[in-house]
Amino acid sequence: MRASRPEIVSSALNQRRSPAISLPLSTVLRSAMMAALTGVLALVQIPLPFSPVPITGQTLGVMLAGTVAGPWGGALSMLGYLGLGCLGFPVFAGGQAGAGTLLGPTGGYLLGFVIGAWTTGLLSSLGRTRKHLFLANLVGGIVVLNLSGAIYLSWYARIPLVKAFLLGTVPFLPGDMIKASAATYVGGRLRRHHQRIKTDPLPWQQHKKEE
Repeated sequence: MRASRPEIVSSALNQRRSPAISLPLSTVLRSAMMAALTGVLALVQIPLPFSPVPITGQTLGVMLAGTVAGPWGGALSMLGYLGLGCLGFPVFAGGQAGAGTLLGPTGGYLLGFVIGAWTTGLLSSLGRTRKHLFLANLVGGIVVLNLSGAIYLSWYARIPLVKAFLLGTVPFLPGDMIKASAATYVGGRLRRHHQRIKTDPLPWQQHKKEE
């Protein structure tokens, strides 16, 4: 019996929808943990007299989110983090909160957290060596994030893009390199621990195998 044209169209649409992003529960849990960790790291703040952008620990959270939770899990983590801040939870730098923070001079960096975590997760999934993880954190957690922040700061402060980089990026590069190294070490260990949990059989599975 031949299928009617509407049935064929419906079947084709269902096939197209099937590759929709579906995150396992473990990834969602890791995303929630990384969002909470980023909120805690945001409390670490060192204001600079010559820049509207303070030194914070947030970017370490961004790098870890991508490394540990993967591209989509990392992006979800940072979206959750931004959502908490917009809802009034004091998770932004220095305990700030509210959607208005996204419209301030650091708004571009905050929005860049999502893209930066996604990029870090994507690049880190392509290799397992420490050097590869470091490059992933370097590109996603420093280059992408600072590019987003500098472009927004240039527009917000009505200053040339080069000056925005000098004010909002250059002073933070040494600290960002240290954070990238820390994220590489800690994130790599957490990833190996997660892989070990996935591959090691549970006690009742081991017992069944021995039987």
